[in-house]
Amino acid sequence: MKKILFVNACVRGESSRTLRLAKVFLNELADALPECEILEQDLTWMGLRSVDMQALVRKEALCDQHAWDDPLFAPTLQFQQADLVIIAAPYWDMSFPSILKVWVENMYVRNLTFKYFNDQSVGLCKGREAVYITTAGSPIGEYDWGTGYIRDVMKVLGIPGFTAIKAEALDLAGRDVNEIMAEAEKQARIQAKEVAQRLEQCSSATR
Repeated sequence: MKKILFVNACVRGESSRTLRLAKVFLNELADALPECEILEQDLTWMGLRSVDMQALVRKEALCDQHAWDDPLFAPTLQFQQADLVIIAAPYWDMSFPSILKVWVENMYVRNLTFKYFNDQSVGLCKGREAVYITTAGSPIGEYDWGTGYIRDVMKVLGIPGFTAIKAEALDLAGRDVNEIMAEAEKQARIQAKEVAQRLEQCSSATR
């Protein structure tokens, strides 16, 4: 059974256009992979802490002990073991809401999601692909630092494949929001089918 992790950084909840687009993708994916298990991490309600000095000292000690049964690492284990990671976050201030950066800090766990080997950092995550879904009221253009950052984080932690799905310029005067969202949802369905096919092919290759 495929394990899929949905990281929900849509702070507006059910009114979020990013969440709407993510649900289209997830529904199509579930249809294509009916036996998959989808786990959600809703960052608005998880209460993840940013890493201060006290938290860092404790985290490093647990990493030295490989104490992965500590509750601190429960979200990280879900991430590390997922076959596919889907992240949904609105485009804010040229990146994304700060709760997603806090999540990233919590996913960097030495000896669990990465390790040092021959003076290099090596990713240890099981997943082969990540999907990043975002929407923006303004044009994103070349200033999409959020997508690039998440792509690089996934690669460093061992997840090489990456797909981005966007709907932008939604709040500009004269734009047809419904038309823009409909086109983005169409692309989300197409991408979901392609991602599902790649996951199936990967499973076949490792049997």
